[in-house]
Amino acid sequence: MLKVHPDRPPLEPGMAPQALDMYYWYMQELVAYCRERGLPTQGHKHEVIERVRQHLRGGPVAAAREPVRAKAARAPAGARTITLETPIGPDYKCDADTRAFFEAVIGPHFHFTAHLQRWRRANTQRQLTYGDLAAEWIAEHERRKDKNYKSTLMHTWEYNRFVRDYMRDKERNHGKTLKDAAAAWNELRQSCGPRDYASSVAAREAEDS
Repeated sequence: MLKVHPDRPPLEPGMAPQALDMYYWYMQELVAYCRERGLPTQGHKHEVIERVRQHLRGGPVAAAREPVRAKAARAPAGARTITLETPIGPDYKCDADTRAFFEAVIGPHFHFTAHLQRWRRANTQRQLTYGDLAAEWIAEHERRKDKNYKSTLMHTWEYNRFVRDYMRDKERNHGKTLKDAAAAWNELRQSCGPRDYASSVAAREAEDS
C-alpha cells in the first residue's frame, strides 16, 4: 500500500493543480491518471506531472516526446560526420563518434555528464546543435571550479536533492548515513508542503520552538 499524507486529495479531474506540488505523488499514480483519460504516459516523471497539471487546468496536453526507435537504422561507428552545426536528433547517443567529437572540440578531459543529459532534455523546445552541447559542457565545467557552486537538480530529482543537502549539513547530521537520509526523506514525502531539506529543517525548528 502506498504511504501518503492523510489529507492528500484523490488524483482525479477537479483536483486543484496546486496539490501536485503540495503532496508527493508516485509515478504509477500519475501514469494511471493519464492512461485512464487517454493521455500519453511516456516520459520522465516531471513530464508526466506537467501533463497531468495541464489536464487538470483544462488546457491542451502536450504530446509525449518521440521515443528513440530501437529498430531505427544506425550508422556504423566512425561513419558519422559531426560538426558544431550538426543538429541534435531524437536518436542522439553517447557513443564513440559523439565522444570523439567532444574530445576534439573540448579536449581529452571531456566525459559524459548527467548535467549535459538533463540540459539537453530540458531544451527540446529549441533545435540544439552539437555546438550548443559543447558550449554548455564547457560552461558547466567552469562553474564547477567555484567551490560554492551547487549544480541544479530538476524538480523530479527531489530525493537526490534532499539527500545531497542532508549529507552536507554536518552540523545537524554529523555521523548520519545515507540510510538515515533515506529514512528522513520517506517521512518528509508523506507530509504536506515543500519537500526540500531546508524547508523540512525550518518546519522542525518551528515545531520545537
